[in-house]
Amino acid sequence: MPEHNDYQQLYRIAKSYYLDNLSQEQIAKRESISRPHVSRMLTKARECGMVSIQVQMPDFEETRRLANELRNRLGLKDVCLAYLPPQSEDTGRELSMGIATIAAAEMPRLLAGAKNVGVGWGYTLYQTSVLMEQRSTGMPETFVPLIGLSGENTPYLQINVIANRFAEKCDAKSYFTIMPLIRDSSERQGRIEKESCIRLKRQWDQLDTAVIGLGPKPEKGVLLVAEASAEYNERLITSGTVGDILANFFYEDGSLFDTSKYYLQISMELEALKKLNTVICVAGGSNKVEGLIAAAKSRYYNILVSDTNTARLILNRLDRK
Repeated sequence: MPEHNDYQQLYRIAKSYYLDNLSQEQIAKRESISRPHVSRMLTKARECGMVSIQVQMPDFEETRRLANELRNRLGLKDVCLAYLPPQSEDTGRELSMGIATIAAAEMPRLLAGAKNVGVGWGYTLYQTSVLMEQRSTGMPETFVPLIGLSGENTPYLQINVIANRFAEKCDAKSYFTIMPLIRDSSERQGRIEKESCIRLKRQWDQLDTAVIGLGPKPEKGVLLVAEASAEYNERLITSGTVGDILANFFYEDGSLFDTSKYYLQISMELEALKKLNTVICVAGGSNKVEGLIAAAKSRYYNILVSDTNTARLILNRLDRK
């Protein structure tokens, strides 16, 4: 800590640097000290509480207006939007990182009061779990996978990894599953697999909140479900579905594509999501607009974390209808 006679100089240096935007070289000349000494003095000013630095997302009036309008038009509890320039890419990882950044910043507030949280998968949701800061108070107690395991060797489809990252950031417990996403409907479940499935569904019964992603409408050339057959994927592409949540593909009216004739799927049913207090959907992009509208109208989620460009596209689509 500085001596009492240092405080005046500390104040001058801190004010010159943080408020007057002088460089450390300029301050060093003004105070007749070395530049490294200025750097040390700035550190002391922060340590003794003379300087308080706050970093927060910019509050654009247009962003707030779009969020409010989208919340009212879709009947949602809350909408959080990442600001993106209109000319920016409307799909891809740059967009996902923008949404994940605002989702990570808002997630402690959105999860406040939750006890047991179900977690979905996807790249944006995975990045949200990575970007979240550590919190230890007022956070949920348990995070539970909402979908079975995928054979894909990517972290954003490894549901146990995502659930565990959220749990670590909230100093909470994480439930792990050994159940695969899909299995052949003609196969009989063994005792261990059957008991694991029962335990997982019991965990779902205890949930009050869910954090999910939303996938785009099926497209040719995109592997939809790694373990599924080519026939299943071809049928899905021509099905007319507009998106998926937890690998449950749905139509514009919210009804589901029937997978039972192909596989048994281990994922929380979308009707069950509607019974939860809070369902936070983290998604954006022009290829997800139809799915986001359909899922909101079907009450599959009630809080949306997205971006300003997607918000404009949704509102334009609603106006045309």
